[in-house]
Amino acid sequence: MLRKIRSLVSNSDYFGIYDNALSKKECEIIINQFEKSEHHAGKVYLDGVLQEVSHLKKCMTLDASNFDDGSIITNIVGNQLTKFIKRYDQEQPQLRILSRWGLYQGYSIQKYETEDDGYKEWHAEAAGSGPPSNRILAWMFYLNNAKSGTEFMNYPTVRAKMGRCVIWPAGWTHVHRGVTPNKGLKYIVTGWITFDE
Repeated sequence: MLRKIRSLVSNSDYFGIYDNALSKKECEIIINQFEKSEHHAGKVYLDGVLQEVSHLKKCMTLDASNFDDGSIITNIVGNQLTKFIKRYDQEQPQLRILSRWGLYQGYSIQKYETEDDGYKEWHAEAAGSGPPSNRILAWMFYLNNAKSGTEFMNYPTVRAKMGRCVIWPAGWTHVHRGVTPNKGLKYIVTGWITFDE
């Protein structure tokens, strides 16, 4: 009975999970570009600045600040992401009654390699100890078939599958973390969709 009531009240967990959003070749190109970058050399960078390794998150990161930079990574990710944001918007029509929103210009490519790597703490993309965030959705592409995906507190774990795009709400309802301990190599590209300022 409870299951029937839940199905009447809500017909969605608000995830968009789109397989084969990136081809194997596109994933390989992004990984290759990441590996050629000097910014990933075993350190964590944020906006080009070397950061202290946090107990909350440890990975190798390459941050990009502009979807108009013309790079091969941006061209691949931007073209495909735009397509799947439109699809998500069609699946979630309630988004159209909110304030204007769009793709946040920054994104990051991340590499998780050792068991000590990972985003280990439960978190939500629009919540934290800082000022209020204007993030409405989070997005991620998995670039390889990894053993450790993304664990959601209230939903099933999303498996890391090469080329898979995942879009989900940035709020407290979708608290998540990387599956820990990390098992093997995992590459992702991730970013946000925000309310227009």
